[in-house]
Order: sequence, then structure tokens, then C-alpha cells
Amino acid sequence: MNRIDQVFEACRKSGRTVLIPFITAGDPSLEVTERVILELVRNGADIIELGVPFSDPMADGPTIQEACERALQSGTRLKDILLLVARLRGQGVQTPFVLFSYFNMIHHYGVEKLARDCQGVGMDAWLTVDVPVEEVGEIKPSLDAHGLHWIALVAPTTPEDRLEKILKQAGGFIYYITVTGVTGARTTLPTDVAQHLRLIRGHTDIPVAAGFGISSADMVRGLRGQADAVVVGSKIIKTLQGESTIDAGIHAVGHLVKSLSDACEG
Repeated sequence: MNRIDQVFEACRKSGRTVLIPFITAGDPSLEVTERVILELVRNGADIIELGVPFSDPMADGPTIQEACERALQSGTRLKDILLLVARLRGQGVQTPFVLFSYFNMIHHYGVEKLARDCQGVGMDAWLTVDVPVEEVGEIKPSLDAHGLHWIALVAPTTPEDRLEKILKQAGGFIYYITVTGVTGARTTLPTDVAQHLRLIRGHTDIPVAAGFGISSADMVRGLRGQADAVVVGSKIIKTLQGESTIDAGIHAVGHLVKSLSDACEG
């Protein structure tokens, strides 16, 4: 069984909402990313999304765009991210990893080669931001062959007939985008989030994660019982960058993630 499936099964039994932090790998360096990941794991992260830095992250707001710029300036490449995951697995980290990437990076590396290498280092899934369900045939066979999930995105504007097509291809969990527009921490979520989550969950047994805009423990508590998981990204990146030193930033991230993890408990 894929590690992601194991996490959701365990959390379902305990009544816990799954916590999925997102970070941009290599921001501001891969050495710092490794330390941040270990801090995330220590403080209750259930699954971790690792963003591949890209020069044109069209789905992301200013916070993640700037993180991508810093990561690219530090020389971070996709192969380096895979080596990082391999090192973490060697240290005994069993937390599932989702590779969050735009297709340009995957195509350049080679779809089959990347799927094989991801399996080899211990990656668990891909979230391909700009690969719609109509084009998922370009990557899904390779993912299936190497035991990796394709994490599908569903938006508030996704019509029901299209939703059904997406759900037939998805695995691991469904990523529900809570807001229209780009990523970024917000103080409130749209009032129709619960309605959309009920619609999705009425069509599938695959867990549903809510992401985009979630930034606090109160928001996480507000989604308990509605979403199976929550994704928090921009707030974590802002927290890391908001301190005067890297050590202080990592400590602040740990404190934030602990508060989010506590809010996930049943």
C-alpha cells in the first residue's frame, strides 16, 4: 500500500484530519529545506508536498513565486530534490512525499525516468499543476507502473460531469482548491467551501484535501469534519522568511505546524 493510503487509513481510524504542509524545495537552500522537513515531521506533518522551483509558477501567488526565485538562485534542480528525499529516507523519515511540479520540469527530466527515479528514492505521488485530466494519459501509465499516485486538482468552478472524469483517474487524495485565483495565505475562506466539499465526497471514497488560503489553526478547526486533509503552504513559507535568522525561522515554522497539527486532532 502507498504510504499516503496508510496515513489516511490511520487518521480516519483516529478521527484526525491529515495535515499536509507545502514547502518549495531549495528555498533558500536544500540544506535549509532538509532541516525544515525534519522540523515539519517532528511537529506533526502527516504528508509533505515538495514544490519543484519553476520560473513561471502560474498557479502561485507572490509568496511561492518568490520562494521559487530564491530556490532557483540557489541552484536547486529536480535531481537534487530526489537526492534530498533519498537522504531523508536513509535517516528513517517515513512521512509520505508529494512532488508538486509543473509539467515543463517533468517533461524535461523524462516522464518514465522521473517516475522510476521517484519510486527509487521513496517519493509517493505527483501533483502536476498544469496537466488536466484530458492529458493525464501522458503521465498516468508511468505513475501506475511505479506505484505513485496522481493527485488531482478540483476547483470551485469544476462542473459535475468533469468532476466525475477527474475522480476516475485520481489516487491518494483529491486536492480541492478552496478559492479561485492563485495560492496565498488568507484570513477567511469562501462560505461555499463546505458545500463543494460535500459534493466531491458524495462522488468518491478517495480522501479530499482542502488547500489554497489556509493559514491558521482556527481555519483548520473550521474544516474538520468537512475535509479529510488540509494543505498549508504560503503561511509556512512566510513564517520561515519572517525571522531574522534561519534558525529562528525554522523554530517558528515548527511552532506554527505544531499548532496546526493540534487543530487536526479529533
